[in-house]
Amino acid sequence: MIARGTHFGTTPPAPPEGPAWVTRVDPGDGATGVFRDARVLACLSHPADAATVHRGSFRVEESGGAEVPGELMLSPDGRLLIWIAARLLMPGVEHLVTADGLRDSRGRQIAPHRSRFVPCALARDDVPG
Repeated sequence: MIARGTHFGTTPPAPPEGPAWVTRVDPGDGATGVFRDARVLACLSHPADAATVHRGSFRVEESGGAEVPGELMLSPDGRLLIWIAARLLMPGVEHLVTADGLRDSRGRQIAPHRSRFVPCALARDDVPG
């Protein structure tokens, strides 16, 4: 569970005025060697309207266009989206992260985001220690 006010280990600053956007995604755009069981985290500049957070507005797809099944959650402060795959990601296959159709708590559109990453052949449990 993500603690209220947690923003990758720090307390987030107050939302800036103006348009809302995705400030960071992990794995980052172009990342390779990502574990097959990695979670996708997306930080937002403004708290999201929970009603707009669903599989249609935030998704992960394989390069061929097939959606990867998974669970999408929103942190209590509304500024972190957490996506957890329902199965291991395909190794060596480019995965596309798309955020489109999200709105912030004031009803403003959150700018669309697209990024890509490629999982390796390992999951975290495959690494000793």
